[in-house]
Amino acid sequence: MDIESIIRVSSYGGIFLLMLANGFISFPSSQILYIIVGYFVSTGYLALLPASLVGALGNTGGNILLYEAVRAHGIRYIERFKIFRPEDVRKVEVVFKKKGLWFLFIGKLLPAIKVFVPIPAGVGRVHRGAFAGIMFVASWFWSFIFIAIGYFFGKGAEMWRSYGIVLMIVAFTVVFLFYRYMNSRAITDELGADPLHLETPLAKTDK
Repeated sequence: MDIESIIRVSSYGGIFLLMLANGFISFPSSQILYIIVGYFVSTGYLALLPASLVGALGNTGGNILLYEAVRAHGIRYIERFKIFRPEDVRKVEVVFKKKGLWFLFIGKLLPAIKVFVPIPAGVGRVHRGAFAGIMFVASWFWSFIFIAIGYFFGKGAEMWRSYGIVLMIVAFTVVFLFYRYMNSRAITDELGADPLHLETPLAKTDK
């Protein structure tokens, strides 16, 4: 059953479950899902605010599951499932060590980076409340953007082309700059100096 069929059958519940899976294993694609949701909003089958909130709650729930798994069992436990490339996880850990909680929010808004964000947070034992709050706000912002794109796509192809081109240019630029930073000498030097996974510093933990 494809995403469109799931949403037709299960409505908001389907959005929640699909985004729960996305938050934990990065599948299905949140961009594609939300654009489809936006189309349903344009037809009146779904409403914008409930759809974006349900999606954000589901994604936050999946992120919390991944965070708790890493926090309880360590990063080696996650690596066994081969969902995330170890070298990418390692770079994200280094950036988190340097940037702290700001990275959780910014990283959550970057395609191809957002899926790794809960991992260094779990290793660093970031405060559960702070982590959940950051994930929800960023997830809701992300959902709103792509649902809006799907909404305009449903209303008219010409408007979609205009917004889509601008969005792709902005997204490409941001991701390019961030990847450039992640592959900068400062990051690669630290990776070379410490080949093992970082024990990222605690950021106000709770029990």
